[in-house]
Amino acid sequence: MSKARDKRKKAKPGKKVLNKKNIKNIRTVIIVSAIIVAAVIITVLVLKANSFSQYTKTVSKDEAREEILGYIPGVSNPRALSNALRIADSFAVEDLEKDGDIIAKEAIIYIDNPDSEKSPKISQKAYMLLIIDDELNVLGLKPFKPTYFTLGIDFDKFFDEFKGKSANQFILQVDGIYTNVSNTALLIKNKVKAAMSLFYIEKYGINEYDKISKGEFIFAEKGIKIEPIETADINGEAVSLSQLKDYKLILIGGNPHCGGCVTSIKRIANEIEKYNTSNTKFLVFSFSDNLDDARKIGDQLPEETIVIQDPERVLAKQLKIDASPYIALVDKNLTLFYRGPCEPTRETLSNIKDFLGDG
Repeated sequence: MSKARDKRKKAKPGKKVLNKKNIKNIRTVIIVSAIIVAAVIITVLVLKANSFSQYTKTVSKDEAREEILGYIPGVSNPRALSNALRIADSFAVEDLEKDGDIIAKEAIIYIDNPDSEKSPKISQKAYMLLIIDDELNVLGLKPFKPTYFTLGIDFDKFFDEFKGKSANQFILQVDGIYTNVSNTALLIKNKVKAAMSLFYIEKYGINEYDKISKGEFIFAEKGIKIEPIETADINGEAVSLSQLKDYKLILIGGNPHCGGCVTSIKRIANEIEKYNTSNTKFLVFSFSDNLDDARKIGDQLPEETIVIQDPERVLAKQLKIDASPYIALVDKNLTLFYRGPCEPTRETLSNIKDFLGDG
């Protein structure tokens, strides 16, 4: 009876018995599928890394110097290059030596790291080493220090394009370095232009520099897109910079408790009255939680000025106008034209004139 029952069980329809061959085939399929999935994931990660051009290496100054020059040079004559009337930035520079002879110069380029908010472990600054020869040609530009930042374009190609470019090419803006729509790449390029301009002034003097630059004031952040903040004004009306992108914008940050700051804002407002501002919007950020203070600082500007309370300077910090008083001139499509002290200085007045012109 027992054998008969066993035969009946084997004869029941709908049930399959897996033999060793079937099990082996299933295992093979699972393994192959896992390999394919892993390959797809790796490919996606590689493409993503290339797309955003992430730089995560830790590179020392000497390693950067050796990669550019082929050896580690001696260092001498540390100094700062600056010219506040021509260039907004200043740079720490040094001479590089070999066998007692000066063979090159270097400058440290740094920018606010656009990725610092992604993690507290990411540096707030991104550093690069610019090395040039005695004829003011770029020998190399290389990131150093523990750095992470993204470009949005081909990382290595971008930095390679600086090699061989001359100071004249940067000053005349004929360097041909591709930045696409990358704010970070454009800022780095403009910083290099500022450093090369200062090296030119150091070597040939301010008069020779003015002959080729036409007296241009170099502001490295010119051309980048500003943060499209959204908030409300003192009347509770919604304010979105994105909705104002078809206008020129004048953004001012100020502390209404600083008498000198308020006076400076008024003086700048008087200068602005000389120009046609029919297609210009004014926004003022009051660094006070008192509504009357906000109105006080807004009264220094045209009647239609949008007044915003920003006591903790949160919005002003995003727009980088959190010093008092500070001004940002923003062209259409939220493109930064100039940012600096909201005071009647030579560079601020000159940029207001260039920005507004005849309107």
